[in-house]
Amino acid sequence: MIDVIRRILAVLLLSSISITANALILQQAPYSFDGVAGGDGYISVGPTGSQVAENFQFTEDVALTKISWWGNYDAAAPNDESFTVRIFEDGGSGSPAINNFLYETGFLGSGDDSEGFVDLFGGAIFRYDVNVNWLLQGGANYYLSIFSNDGGQDWFWLESQTGDNVGWYRSADGVSWILDSPEALNMAFRLEAEQFTRIPEPAVLFLFLIPLLWLFRREISANKIYPRFSGRPFHYLGA
Repeated sequence: MIDVIRRILAVLLLSSISITANALILQQAPYSFDGVAGGDGYISVGPTGSQVAENFQFTEDVALTKISWWGNYDAAAPNDESFTVRIFEDGGSGSPAINNFLYETGFLGSGDDSEGFVDLFGGAIFRYDVNVNWLLQGGANYYLSIFSNDGGQDWFWLESQTGDNVGWYRSADGVSWILDSPEALNMAFRLEAEQFTRIPEPAVLFLFLIPLLWLFRREISANKIYPRFSGRPFHYLGA
């Protein structure tokens, strides 16, 4: 019975802890001169051609839920757009890992140009969004790499005014990344994440504990060990 009560107490302790999610946003907004006209960009077409990577870091452990980015084409956008989105860990030397990306997903469809942005040359800027569920460690360096899978057209990842002017590029998968600094363009992207916090609820736990403590005390009392009768006769005062 005591073991059963202990197991119930353990379950109640876990159930009395609520989990709250705090929304976090890490953004390098698209370059904008006047709210409409944008900047330049880097060509990023792969897997063979030109891949670009941008570094980022969250201060706390998070679950990444959404990735957004901006870019455009040298010519008109194709009807069906396709992108590869990857996150790399640090390769140990302050650059993205060469071969093993941590996460990968894809985008298929059409970009959204309803924001009305244009680039330095007047071309329409498209926004792209993908939903993910990726766990990232706080304080760790990560690298976001996005490239178009349409090798027939040049796609440019739009620049941002925010960032550290450090980037990386390479020609294909399996090739070492080349550091571009200190004059690198900052890439435009937006990362949405959730930070989970466990908060105990002592009032709820206390309400469950009252009857269990009563049962526990009753069980202890029922199993008390009393001394055996010694066999000696009782002695009465005056005997």
